[in-house]
Amino acid sequence: MKIKLIAVITAIMVLAGACSKGSTGQAGTVQPYTIEVGGSTSVTPLMEMVAHEYANIKPHIKVNINGTGSGDGITNAGVTYQIGMSSRDLTPAEQGRGLKAEVVAIDGIAVIVNKNNEMSSLSIEQIRDIYTGAITDWSQVGGARGAIAVISREEGSGTRGAFEELVGFQGKLRAGANESTSTGAIKAGITQNPNAIGYISLGSVDDTVKAVSVGSVAASAANVVNGSYKIARPFIVLTGNNLHAESAAFIQWMLGSEGQAIVRKSWIPVN
Repeated sequence: MKIKLIAVITAIMVLAGACSKGSTGQAGTVQPYTIEVGGSTSVTPLMEMVAHEYANIKPHIKVNINGTGSGDGITNAGVTYQIGMSSRDLTPAEQGRGLKAEVVAIDGIAVIVNKNNEMSSLSIEQIRDIYTGAITDWSQVGGARGAIAVISREEGSGTRGAFEELVGFQGKLRAGANESTSTGAIKAGITQNPNAIGYISLGSVDDTVKAVSVGSVAASAANVVNGSYKIARPFIVLTGNNLHAESAAFIQWMLGSEGQAIVRKSWIPVN
């Protein structure tokens, strides 16, 4: 009987301890939670890297990332998404929606061509003329003869908005340009066409394409930092009212030393 009594007392103590744990909120810290994130496809690779590392610290938190474009990230921040992503500044109308915007990184926009294209440098003016249709053949900028296949991002893309503004041809994209919906699609188009030109986040450049210098300045993080490479823009996260505590903690971690160390791998940190 004594053994049974001891077992019962032990069970009661374990149960009481569990209840006490819950009442102090400790049990709440291990409850699973999913942070919905959506928007810019340029910010997506950075967000995926941050989310992967964050999972090692808080394995009960899942960050679900949707690369849908900056326009969607701005429109649905605080609605469909706890956190929206944008690779462009908000318009005055968008600022009027009461969203909180945090710059988490600075990114250069690389102008890319096929690896077999002999062009290594273009001026801002030449890039502008190519994208508006004033220049249509590589021979006009010192390359081998060949009609230039212009690839751009789709209307509403943060990368497109920033690129057009920085290069100086807003709303003047040449007729017949291929408008792609993602960074991956642009890279695929460049690799498949030796006469193509496009633009993507500097952090997304790899050995499948070639980034040209702009005004003889190489597209690199160091040159974005020192101000010599001029085609650069912010990476922004957006939140609405009633932000969940776990989402707020994730953003703060991203802005902290560990998160900014991840940014530093391919982009420019802000802290």
